[in-house]
Amino acid sequence: MNDLADVINPDLLPPLLQDFERLIGLAATLDLVRSHGGLRIFVPTLARVTPEHPLAKIIGFGPLQELAKVYGGEAHFPLPKAEKAILAVRNARICNAYAPHKTVRELALAHRLTAHRVATLLPHPGTTA
Repeated sequence: MNDLADVINPDLLPPLLQDFERLIGLAATLDLVRSHGGLRIFVPTLARVTPEHPLAKIIGFGPLQELAKVYGGEAHFPLPKAEKAILAVRNARICNAYAPHKTVRELALAHRLTAHRVATLLPHPGTTA
């Protein structure tokens, strides 16, 4: 998901993920969302953070230490999935790929959407497969 870090708008992230982005950067935040988004997570206290911790293996030891300074030891909490931001990037990619490169049908297949859904995303309504 690191490829999204170059194009995603952090303002579209839920508030918790915006705070994570501020603490550990967008790429690490998105890695955490990819692996645990939609699940409840527990950030260990700073004293319990090790390079072998499962979260450290996902986002790195340093970023986990930064999260632990703020969120360490709190009760388990749900990690948002960042769907709004990820869908915005997907939709922009579909629109950018349509005119010069691909048909509605090709885009629907590539993104596992219906042709109708792809057509509704395009800037020219009435486009057909």
